[in-house]
Amino acid sequence: MNTPPARRPLALALAAACWLAAGTALAQPSEPAPDGRAGAPAWPTAAASPPAPDPECASAPESIDWASAQRRLARCNRDLRVALRATESALADVRVAGQRPNPTLSAGIGNVNPQLGLGGANNPLDYPLDYIARLDQTFERGGKRGLRIESAEQAWSASRWNAADTLRRQQLALAQAWIALWGAQERVRLQQDVLELFRRALDAAQRRLKAGDIAAADVSRIELDMRRAEAERTVADGELVAARNAIASLLAIDPPGAGPRATEPWPATDAAGAPLLAPGEAERPDLQAARAQQAAADAQSRLARSQRTRDVTIGVQAERYAPPAGGGWLLGAFVSVPLFVNHRYEGEIARAEADREVASENRARIELQARAEQRRLLDARAAARARRERIERDALPLAEKVAANAELAWRKGAGTVLELLDALRQLRALQIEALQARLDDDRADAAARAEMLTAAAAADPVFGESLRLRPTIPDAPK
Repeated sequence: MNTPPARRPLALALAAACWLAAGTALAQPSEPAPDGRAGAPAWPTAAASPPAPDPECASAPESIDWASAQRRLARCNRDLRVALRATESALADVRVAGQRPNPTLSAGIGNVNPQLGLGGANNPLDYPLDYIARLDQTFERGGKRGLRIESAEQAWSASRWNAADTLRRQQLALAQAWIALWGAQERVRLQQDVLELFRRALDAAQRRLKAGDIAAADVSRIELDMRRAEAERTVADGELVAARNAIASLLAIDPPGAGPRATEPWPATDAAGAPLLAPGEAERPDLQAARAQQAAADAQSRLARSQRTRDVTIGVQAERYAPPAGGGWLLGAFVSVPLFVNHRYEGEIARAEADREVASENRARIELQARAEQRRLLDARAAARARRERIERDALPLAEKVAANAELAWRKGAGTVLELLDALRQLRALQIEALQARLDDDRADAAARAEMLTAAAAADPVFGESLRLRPTIPDAPK
């Protein structure tokens, strides 16, 4: 039996719909272009090929200055790279949140009689079969898509601020490791200088011993202190190796030997510190991340409540019933809505409200801790700076003068060995104390500057870089 010519276009369309549904279900998944156009660049996914390794990260310098260390930290630090990859995932979530529900195409064949078969017809539309095709599309209501985008954008902003905070923390860790490395290098230098003083004193003592001016016990005392200085130099060498390895770990340096040497000290500031600001005015990245997380939780709470607004699904259907029992082609339209019989999303709403409260409490906790930590670090920096100035201004110059006079008197035979040893010991102790006071001041300065991040602190040569990672509006569908 042949299909009438007037009905063939509809029949052909129905057959094409069946083949399209089957092909869509059986085809391999592919990566669509972000704007749906052929040839457009694909949206980045986790399966994308990794970027080429940075040649700067593959190098292993023997010495490095502070500016180069900062650049390498921003490009090569593994913790920071992981945090930046997390922002890419959050940005992909923004795109996912903006996607509308896809339509559903259903197609099927019914009324198949195995005994009769296909009836010997040549045209598939003449087979004694029933063809059914249906297309359904869900339309979201209650602003769900906009709330999903808002929540995802705030989550992306929080991830970006978290990456900025990771940079701030890694910069602080680099500052502390840099200060330790510079201190270890200076300690080795001071130990070597003191060791040279003891060697000169020992040479002078041996000459005076040959001349009969002093006893052998005095020479032994000097030699004993020199051996002690050599042992302390060995300890300082070990501390230097450990400090170089710590720098190498932060900068992702994997050399066959020890890490790099620092060519300059920590760039401390002379400012006493910016005035305290209210928590709402601070721009420290972890505070901004907490605020973005609270905004995302607020959007999620409103999204959970919007689920009580029913979505509508509209469907159209075309059917062909095989003769002689069928009546030819039939068309139909359907509308479906959910019935809130068993629940009205009370659990989802309660969970979203609880998450919103947790985010609010977490923000208040971080702001309070930041306020207290800010005051403590500023006081610690002021105390460390005052102690350093007293030692470098008063005690250390006096000890150097006493040691020089004692050494001169000893060489000319006017001083005793006990006076010389006592002067050298005091000089060594004060040099180490002065170095430690400087390192404590540098550490306190780094910690205070890392904590005192405000809008005006963007000019800080070290920690201002983290504020320049401020999130911008992502390129997401609206």
